[in-house]
Amino acid sequence: MVMDTQPKRVAILIEQGVEDAEFQLPYNALKKAGAEVVVLGSRVNEEYKGKQGKLNIKADATTTESIATDFDAVIIPGGHAPDKMRTNLKTVQFVEDALENGVLVASVCHGPQVLIEGDMLDGVRATGFRAIRKDMQNAGAEFVDEPLVIDDNLITSRRPGDLPIFVTAILQQLNLNIPDTTLPPVSDMDAGWWKLGEEWGGSSRSEIVQALNTAIQGERYSLETFQHYSDNATDDAMKELFQEILQHKQQHIQQLEARLGLFNETPSLPAAVSNLYASVKSFFQNDQTDVEILRRALGDLQTGVVDTYNLRNKLTDPATVEIFDRMEVTLARDEQRIANLYKDRLGDRTPGSPKPSSRPATTGA
Repeated sequence: MVMDTQPKRVAILIEQGVEDAEFQLPYNALKKAGAEVVVLGSRVNEEYKGKQGKLNIKADATTTESIATDFDAVIIPGGHAPDKMRTNLKTVQFVEDALENGVLVASVCHGPQVLIEGDMLDGVRATGFRAIRKDMQNAGAEFVDEPLVIDDNLITSRRPGDLPIFVTAILQQLNLNIPDTTLPPVSDMDAGWWKLGEEWGGSSRSEIVQALNTAIQGERYSLETFQHYSDNATDDAMKELFQEILQHKQQHIQQLEARLGLFNETPSLPAAVSNLYASVKSFFQNDQTDVEILRRALGDLQTGVVDTYNLRNKLTDPATVEIFDRMEVTLARDEQRIANLYKDRLGDRTPGSPKPSSRPATTGA
C-alpha cells in the first residue's frame, strides 16, 4: 500500500477585522501539526489587520483563482471579516464548492454568515455567535448552543472561548497530531483546554486569572451595593427582587473563586474598590427615593452585563468563558426585571437615564 506523504493543505479565509484569535489559533496549531496553511483573501496586495490589533498578515492567494478541492479543509474565522467575505461572490462560491465536494469546512463565531449567504445551512445542525442565531435559523439551520457541532463535513463553534475545542476537532478530523502535545477528546469539557489555547497563541494563564479577578471585583462590589439598595428600599417588591439579585451575586462569586482556585490563585482586590464603596455610602447619607435607588441599580446591572460580555469574548478558555456566559444571561434578566420595576414606579414621570454607581471594568473592541 502506498502511503500518502503529502501534507494536508488547509485554506484559512481572511478579511479586514477578522477576530485575531480565531485566525491565529487554527493557523498556529495547523503549522505545528505540519499542515500547509494557505491564507486566502480578496486580494494579495493588502495587509489584513485583526479586530483586536494583534494580527497583521497578507494573503497568499485569493479565492478567485483557488480551487476548493485542492484543499483538505477550509476555515472561516469570525469577527467583522465574514460580513465582508459574504459580499465577495467568489469567496462564497469557493466555500460552497468545498462543502459540496466533501472538503472539511470549519466555521467559528460570525463565520456562518458566509454559509448563510450561500444557502448552505438549510437542514444542517450548526452553531455560531449568539447574535446571529436567528439569522442561522432563518437560513434553515438547526441551531445548537454547544461549543462544537459537527454535521457531516461541517464543523461550527460559537466564540473565541470554544477555540481550543474547535481547533482540536479540525486536527482530529484531518488525522493530524502535534509533537509533544496531547489532544483530549472533544467531548471532554473538563480537559485543561486553556493550556492548548495558550500554546496556540490564545489567552495566557495570567490573562485568564486577571479576567477572573476583574469579574470577582465587580460582583463583590455589586454584592455590597445591592445590599445597601435592599436595606434602604421601602418597597417590598423592590426588597424581594434585590434579595434575589444578591443570591445571584453570591453564586457568581462562588463560581468565579472556585475557577480561580484551580489556577492556585486567590482573589486580588485593588485599593480603588474602596473608593467605590465610599461613593455608595455617600449616596445613602441623604434619604433616597425608591425610584432613585432603582435608577442606580439599573445602571449598575447594565455596567455588569457589558463588562461580562467583554470579558467573555476576550478569552480562549472554554471553562472560564462558560461561567461568564451564564453570568451575562443572569445579569441581563435581572436588568430587565429592574427596568420593569423602575418604569412601573415612575408613574407619569419621564424616566431618567440609568445612573450607575460603578465604572466600566473592561471595554469591547
